[in-house]
Formats: sequence, C-alpha cells, structure tokens
Amino acid sequence: MDKSAHIGAADSPVLDEIGVAAYQWAVRNGGLDAADPDRCADELGVRADELTAAIDTLNALHLLTPMAGSSVLLPNGPDAAIAALLGPTEDELRRAETELSRRRRNTEQVRSALSALSAVYFEARRQRNHDEAVDSLADKFAVRALLAELGANCRVELMACQPGGGRPPAALADALPRDLAMLERGVRIRSLYQHTARFHAPTQAYVEAVVEAGSEIRTLVELPGRMIVFDRQVAFLPHLRQPGGAVIVREESIVAHLCQSFEQAWANASEYRTGPLAAHESAEDIKRLITTLLGAGLKDDVIAKRAGLSVRSCRQHIAELLERLGARSRFQAGVIAARSGLLPPARPGALATETGDGVHGR
Repeated sequence: MDKSAHIGAADSPVLDEIGVAAYQWAVRNGGLDAADPDRCADELGVRADELTAAIDTLNALHLLTPMAGSSVLLPNGPDAAIAALLGPTEDELRRAETELSRRRRNTEQVRSALSALSAVYFEARRQRNHDEAVDSLADKFAVRALLAELGANCRVELMACQPGGGRPPAALADALPRDLAMLERGVRIRSLYQHTARFHAPTQAYVEAVVEAGSEIRTLVELPGRMIVFDRQVAFLPHLRQPGGAVIVREESIVAHLCQSFEQAWANASEYRTGPLAAHESAEDIKRLITTLLGAGLKDDVIAKRAGLSVRSCRQHIAELLERLGARSRFQAGVIAARSGLLPPARPGALATETGDGVHGR
C-alpha cells in the first residue's frame, strides 16, 4: 500500500500507514483505549506520539467513535465513516443540483417564450416597411446563439460559404456536433471552402467527419464572401463594421439572389480532396490567381485575403513568381505572365471571376 492515501473531501486529514495499522488493530481487538495506548503502540512497533497522531486522524475521519462514559474508542465501518464525513457535502451538492435544474428549466422557458416572438418581430418589421426584412446583430454571442437556434430548427438544407482558408479549430469544434445533428435529421449540408483549406489539418479532420455523415464540401481558389443560408429562408452575412457581428436577411428576393450566387460558385467548385495531385492542382490555381491579381495592381494584403493565405505566405508566392518571370515589380509580373500566355484557362474549381470583388463584406 502507498505510504499515505487521501480519504474523504479535499480538506480532510491524511491517513498514513500508522493510521491504517491502528485502525486494523482496533477492529481486531474490538476497540482502542485512548487512555492506555501503550499495548497498541508496542504491538504495532510505533512511538506513543505517532499512535496519538494516528488516533486523532481516525477520530477526524469518523473511523473511531468514543464509547459513552469510557476512554475506549470503537471502530466504525468505512461506509458509516463516509456517511458521517461526506454526508453534509453530498446534501449540499444535491441542493445545488436541484437549484441548477430549476434555473435551467426557467432559462429554457424564457428562451422559448422570447423565441416565439421572432415571427411577431419580423412580421411587424414587414408591416412597417414591406421592402425591408433585414436585421443586424453586433454582439458575437447573440450571433452564435441565433446560429445555434436556426441550426437546431433547420429541416431541409444549409448552404455555407467559408472563405479565408482553414477555419479556427474552436469554430470547427463548435460546428461539428451541430452539423452532425442536422445531417442525422436528414438536412442537406453543402459548404464551399477555398483551396487553401485543403492544407489545414483541423479543417481536414472536420471535413472527413462530416463528409462521412453525408455532408457535401467543395473548394474554389476564390470565394465571393462569407455567408450561411438556412432552408433558403434566412441568410447570415458578416457585419461590415462589427467583427463577429452579422446581418440577418429574411427578405425572399435577397435570399434567393444569395442562393443563386452560391449555386453558381458550387457549379464551378471541385470536390474537397487532399493528397499530392490535389495539392499540385490547388497550388497552380492559387498561383494563377495571385498572378492575375498582381496584374490588376492589388496590394499584398488584398491578394492574401482573396487567396485565403496569410500575408507572409502570399509574399513568398509573389517572390517566387517574380524570380521565375524575371520581373522587377509585382505589376510587371502580371503583365509578363499575361503577354507570355502563362495564365492557363481556368479549370472547374479554379478562379471564377478574375478581378471582380463579388460579395465580400468581411
């Protein structure tokens, strides 16, 4: 046995080997006389002060109980000691759990009551201005809560456009159980990523999990902008001035236009694939995009954003391109590439529009 073991709650005393031996002795002998501990100490081969300390610990742990009107300490079974030592704490935990359950029920009741007002809210907005059914949320936590609610209520289809390369691991961890639950309900999920997401390990793991469950994922070298559309009825777009915020669109004509834009991008996209061949094809598409944007005179940070790269990686690509073309400037590299016929025709899944800004709003 270890020299010591922690018994009971975190602030309980420590029972060591001497304490265990003294407890065993008391059980075998039907008790231990605290006024005359020498017999026990002699048989155990310990000092009197060591035995006294052990007895104090056994008392504190409710393993020994004084006999009324006597100095004899009677041994208690471990179950009785646990009940005496931890009973108050367990009672307190049960009361806390009951209160937590009550507060959860109350929270769900409030959430349900307020959520029921969403239809009233948007209908009132339509009545006030029949041409407008657009709202904005600046608070990122409110956006997450509404996304979770709409995801839980999605019944037919979800379309997502996720530019910017690989997604943050925390976002993927939040999305995975929600997406798997929708797929299990029979919801069709289609997502568009940029080619650079193929080289991001957390995104690869997420894609593998959701594709196995039935999700469809394709990639493009460049995407028009971030958006999520639920059941072709509600669309989320990034808030222009509030990072993490969103614009929520329910106006059917606007949502239909966004769905059409997604379908066009989807038709030009290629299946999310990894491996050497996919990496080569993706790299060629990314180089073609960078070359085209250099020819348009765009700055490095703009090119990096549109390609889904970090600025550092983008500049490495640009440096390699300048060296390969023998160009002295970024603009000259684009012109030389165009004049030399070094820009191959776009493949399906490659650049959809060479210099158009699309619907970015990020």
